[in-house]
Amino acid sequence: MGRATSNTPSRANQPVPDPDPDVLAALRDPAALWEAIWRTTGEYVVVVDREGIIRACNRVDDDFTIDQIVGHSLVQFTVPESSAALGEMLRQVFATGELRTLETTVRRLDGGLSYFALRLAPISRDGRVVAALICCENIRPLKHTEQALTRERNVLRRLLEIQERERRLVSYEIHDGLAQYLAGALMHLQAHEHALPADARAGEFQQGLRLLQAATEESRRLIGGLRPPALDELGIVAAIESLVAEASADVPRISFTHELSGDRLPPQIETIVFRIVQEALSNVRKHAAARTVEVAVSRTGGRLHVRVSDDGRGFDPAAVPEDRFGLEGIRQRCHLTGGEPRITSKPGAGTTIEVALPIPGAG
Repeated sequence: MGRATSNTPSRANQPVPDPDPDVLAALRDPAALWEAIWRTTGEYVVVVDREGIIRACNRVDDDFTIDQIVGHSLVQFTVPESSAALGEMLRQVFATGELRTLETTVRRLDGGLSYFALRLAPISRDGRVVAALICCENIRPLKHTEQALTRERNVLRRLLEIQERERRLVSYEIHDGLAQYLAGALMHLQAHEHALPADARAGEFQQGLRLLQAATEESRRLIGGLRPPALDELGIVAAIESLVAEASADVPRISFTHELSGDRLPPQIETIVFRIVQEALSNVRKHAAARTVEVAVSRTGGRLHVRVSDDGRGFDPAAVPEDRFGLEGIRQRCHLTGGEPRITSKPGAGTTIEVALPIPGAG
């Protein structure tokens, strides 16, 4: 059977009816349009004269009344830190006849603060700017969200600083304590090994030496994972070289190039770069099965660029399991310094992690 067809014309093909004459008349009536916009807009709208006096406003809030607003200077409602900027914007609107924007802070009657994004537009008559129309968007919720995010980032930054300090202390404790005892015991046994008869060197004695050697190597690995002494003593280049040397046990071809002067970077930047490279190489060793890895660090002006790329199995960045925190750790460390990582990968095509970090105090 054939598909039934309808003789009813589609909505897209239906003729558009002529507009209602009353609607056309309303569209030609500026007063009617102004009244509708004035009453329905979600923004606060005020009109000020050349002296900055409020001559009209569509609505009030925060316990103000119309009488407390109209007839008063606009700048008197802003905090002193914002008054000068607002006065200058008004002057520019009247002088140039151009649109201006700025953010300002208003003191409420209860003593609290409100934040507004202002758009100032000229009202002209006979070619002369006679007033300014100001649309005020309340951005207090946005400011509160920004302040909450700032607090959270400060807490995260503090926690990371505490973590790094604890890592450093534990690393030094292992290096100056356990590792020294293990190294001393190993050297002591090795020194006496040659004095023993051949038959006494075999069996349990050799097994004890091997266990001590393994424990010594494990202590070095723990120190490097916690915080390698080279990072504090020699800087980021030596620290990354130690990471690359360690990763070479699992990656057939791995290289590290850098374009850095002999000057040390700020300690917090060196720590962040070290952790980013450490996490990237850890992911390569655990998940990528890569044959080639390239690590590069360079400085351009006031920014430090870090790049770690591999030819491994790759992955879908949008489908990383929630219990994998490595990439998120890289993102958060970058965000704390105002940087943004770029992670490029897809299954079968390897992975590249690129980071550009601003260097505090750099010109």
